[in-house]
Amino acid sequence: MKIEAVERYKRLCQKNESENYLLDKYLFRKLSIYLTIASIKLGLSANQATFLSLLAALGSLYFFTLNSAGAMITAAVLVFLYYMLDHVDGELARYYIKTGRQSPSLSGHYFDLLVHRYSTNLMLFFMGVSVYRLFGYEYAVLLGFIACIGISSFPNVIAAHVLAGKLAHSPAAIERPETQRILERLERKEEQIKGVRGDAAARVRKILGELLFFPGHIVMIVAVLIADALAPQGFTLLAYAFNFRLIFLAGMALLFTLKTAVQGYQWIVRFKELR
Repeated sequence: MKIEAVERYKRLCQKNESENYLLDKYLFRKLSIYLTIASIKLGLSANQATFLSLLAALGSLYFFTLNSAGAMITAAVLVFLYYMLDHVDGELARYYIKTGRQSPSLSGHYFDLLVHRYSTNLMLFFMGVSVYRLFGYEYAVLLGFIACIGISSFPNVIAAHVLAGKLAHSPAAIERPETQRILERLERKEEQIKGVRGDAAARVRKILGELLFFPGHIVMIVAVLIADALAPQGFTLLAYAFNFRLIFLAGMALLFTLKTAVQGYQWIVRFKELR
């Protein structure tokens, strides 16, 4: 395909100046556009792409529970496909909206977020199951569960629910500065875009945050699956068996537990200002 044609699709389909993740801008968007173009040629809708991403995510869970090299490579491919399709559905929606083939839809956005919210969470839990099946470590399932809950960002979800209830009963509260600050904290896209557009120091901070949290954890899931595929039975150090998935789960459980605690405390403080 001609470069000019690809660039045209990029302008129509991608976030471009509104991109809010550096990993997406410099890595995933470079690849997803070709899958999006193919989807347009096939007449695939945005919701159909979202459904396919759900199938890829759910399909990966079965292979997560296995410990053969082939199963782990298959899981890695499906996780990568899930995340590619997670880009494609949004790119398709922008294309169809800009070309007048559909109108903006909150239901489509909801479906996309619903799939996104539950997919990687379950991957971490099933990763814990796979480590348990390999080594017999019952605590691996617990690590997977803790990481699954932590990555869900429940403090933010509950905060959105509380704020929606507040605004339903007191619509005038939307005008208060305290409410606006809470809304800005819930919808961090503008803040993220500033980080992407910022100076070198801002971009370094942004990329470090992405590598630790979203979307870096998806990259790490793929990486540890591939790494463990090279040594399916794991490693032994001082008579203790482990693999990269176990190390990753322990790190994620600790990191996201701390993040959840901090977020929960911050929301309690913020809501004290909004009465």
